Amino acid sequence: MDSIDELDMFEADRRLALYNEYRDAAGLFRYYIETELRAYLANGVNVEPVAAPGGTYFKVTLTDVWIYEAERINRFVPETVIYSVNDVHVQMLKAEE
Repeated sequence: MDSIDELDMFEADRRLALYNEYRDAAGLFRYYIETELRAYLANGVNVEPVAAPGGTYFKVTLTDVWIYEAERINRFVPETVIYSVNDVHVQMLKAEE
């Protein structure tokens, strides 16, 4: 196996580990939020459209957050604010019965 194959295997393993972490964490959160750049799980969401001279953008405040990003050391954060000029999708997750 050459180094490119090893790198591909390493990246595939990291993606699988991140997906498994997401699947395990999803039951702890009320909302799934998706922007053009990444996805989040959160227990609190506030989306505020902001009119600006160049057009409207969205200020999205998330509380009790898990960030779907492989490069982050700590994916759990108490609060984050996202600014987006593109669509922001917010889905309420079904509570487990």
